[in-house]
Amino acid sequence: MSEHEMKRLRRVYAAFERWDFDALEESVTHDMELILPDAVPFGGRRHGHDGIRSFARLFQDHLEAGFADPDDFLDAGDRIVVVGRIRGQARKTGRDFEVPFAHVWGFTDGVPSECRSYFDTAPVNAALEWSPPTDR
Repeated sequence: MSEHEMKRLRRVYAAFERWDFDALEESVTHDMELILPDAVPFGGRRHGHDGIRSFARLFQDHLEAGFADPDDFLDAGDRIVVVGRIRGQARKTGRDFEVPFAHVWGFTDGVPSECRSYFDTAPVNAALEWSPPTDR
């Protein structure tokens, strides 16, 4: 990955930190795909700018937290892996949580087009006092 992709991705995290969707939309593809664990109430697969806004509304409905606090941006050839922490407080319970994450980013023509998010959902759900639905 080039320095251009790294800089663009840092702008994505800065936009998420401010929940600045205009800046975020300028920094990702129009068909951006965001994939989070299904085991949290704001999880699942989201597509495009509307999907990202939908994710953000759900996230902010449940949590007083930033999207992510990145520590390292790692060049993984055709991807960038970002590792860091998600920390915050559940709105309903007031309980705090902190979990490490890994985000695996894909690019289209040098622009972020996919983010797969990996983190331990148990501490988040414990803070939320939420249980994922079980398939029966």
